[in-house]
Order: sequence, then C-alpha cells, then structure tokens
Amino acid sequence: MTGRPRPLPPELPYTVFTATEARRAGISASRLRASDLRSLSHDLWARTDGTVTERDIVAALCRRDRHVFAVGLTAARLWGFPLPGSLGREVVAAPSSPRRVGGRRVYKPGGRAVDTRIHMGTSGTLRRESALVHWSRLSVDRVRLGEEPGVRLTSRIRTLLDLAGILGQDDLVIIGDHLVRMPRPALEGRADPHASVEELAEIAARFRGRGAITVREAMAQARVSSDSPAETRLRLAVVRAGLPEPLVNVRAVVNSGERREPIDLGEPDLHWPRWRVALEHEGPRHLRAEQLPRDIARAERREKAGWIEVRTTAGDLGTGCRRGVARVRDALLRHGWQPS
Repeated sequence: MTGRPRPLPPELPYTVFTATEARRAGISASRLRASDLRSLSHDLWARTDGTVTERDIVAALCRRDRHVFAVGLTAARLWGFPLPGSLGREVVAAPSSPRRVGGRRVYKPGGRAVDTRIHMGTSGTLRRESALVHWSRLSVDRVRLGEEPGVRLTSRIRTLLDLAGILGQDDLVIIGDHLVRMPRPALEGRADPHASVEELAEIAARFRGRGAITVREAMAQARVSSDSPAETRLRLAVVRAGLPEPLVNVRAVVNSGERREPIDLGEPDLHWPRWRVALEHEGPRHLRAEQLPRDIARAERREKAGWIEVRTTAGDLGTGCRRGVARVRDALLRHGWQPS
C-alpha cells in the first residue's frame, strides 16, 4: 500500500482492536499492514496515532471473548494498586523475547523471575500464550471496571490474594493499607474504603493458596490511615526496629500556655504524642510552591509546642528505612523514650 492510508471506518473506534473486529469493519489484511497500524500480538492491532494503554489491550481481549478477564498484576494495575518498582508500570508491549526449551518457544521467564506479561484469566478454553499475554484457566468471580462493559477483572480482594505468591510481605501490607484507608471525598469521589481491616484479616485467614501465610501476616499489620506506600514502609520499619507504634494521619491537638488553649498541630504522617515527636515524609506534593509556606508554618507551630518534627525523604527509605528509623529513634530518645 502506497500513499496515505485511507481512514479507518467509524465502526472501529478503538485504539487497540482484534483482527476479528477489523474484518467485521471491512478492513482487509493488506490495510492492516499500513503505516498507521502496528501488530501488538497474535490477533491484536493498535493505531500508531494514539497512546496505547494496558487497559486498551485488556478491553480488546475482553471484547473478543466474554469469558476472559484481567488477573494478577494486570488487574492490580487496573485497580490502581501501589505496586513496587517496575511491577507498577503498564505493560503495552512484549516485555522480552521467547526462549527455546526442548525445541519449543517458552514465554514465561526462567527461575523465580516474575512473569511481567499482561495476565489474563478465562473460565473457558485456554487461550494461546504469546510474548505479550499470559493465560490462566480460573473459576472465580469477576467484576466490571468502571462503566465500560468490555473491561472485566478480578475483584480488588481476589486480586490481592493472587499477589500473595508474587509480592513480599511489606508490599502486601502497603496494598492492604491502600484498600482500608479512609478516602478524601473531595479528591477521590468516594466516602468509603474499599475494604475493612476486619474483612481483609478474615479473608486472608481463609485463604489456602500460594503465599497464604505471607498474606495472613501482612493483613494483620494493615492499618486504616496510611496515605502512601512511604508512610506504610516507615511505620513497619520503626515497629520492626523495636520503637513504639505511631499514630498515622491522626490530628494532633495539644494544650499550651496558661489558659491551656488548644493548638492544632495538623495531621502528621506519623506521630508519637506521648513523646511529642512527629514525622512528615516529603513526597512530591510537598514540592509544590503553594505547599511550602503551609509546611513551614506547621513546623513552627510544632516547635513552639515543644515537639520535634522529623522530615524524611526518599533517601531515608533505603535499606529497610534504616536512616529514617535512626532519626526517629534519636528524636524519641531526646524526649524521654526508653527502650524496654
């Protein structure tokens, strides 16, 4: 085909579509080879003039077969779970080339490496493996994502359980905290958490799949108020180091002066009211110009009330939050805490 390709018909409005959808829309095999289209995988095509998302790919697979749905890491990304490192990045292309085992192509990575392809499940006939998509046969409940009838995936809690054999305990606690945290209605459009601490503990106790012990121990450490993975990691690290467990995102109000008037010290990320120590983790939000004056005023109020404010950054989270823990320990000792 030469020259500019003719426009695709309006019957094919998707960024990613299947070869079957293309044929139904009257697209020939030669038209699929035009410069404005590219092959993603067996039977999957994408427009080159738009940004392809993992959700687009899952939607195309779900439209093709009503028995399929996203599972595992793919479902976790679609739900917006806070996943560690590269596991949180969308998969929109085959992550690696196949390898040869016994004369046949194998797409699953060797050893204990995590399979980073798109993860899909089916209650029907098992689909053909590809460099882009891994398939499992599962008989589990699935739900619809948002208002799109074509996007199906496992429920949030089922997705959490499916990650139990992949993620470490702290990473599972982070997801547990994400599910049970109280949302901010003005920012998130919802007033209720996705689950309760009791619900997660009960479901984890009944789970008998891979990683059952890990997820059970992780859900026992889930707390309602963590707003970010960094806060959860710091909370877990200080408790593991033998320091007192902090309050998390709870408003601190103290009485000061002769009239004992209350002073609002805000909602520290973590704080220990008995020892007048607060911790604030400096994430991206604190780098905004409008946030800096508020942070300074808050720190001054706490100092005036006799509190120590520990401010951590990403550098304090390495090696099990060792530096952050050391700074908290120093502040607690300065205000009278004594190790037992």
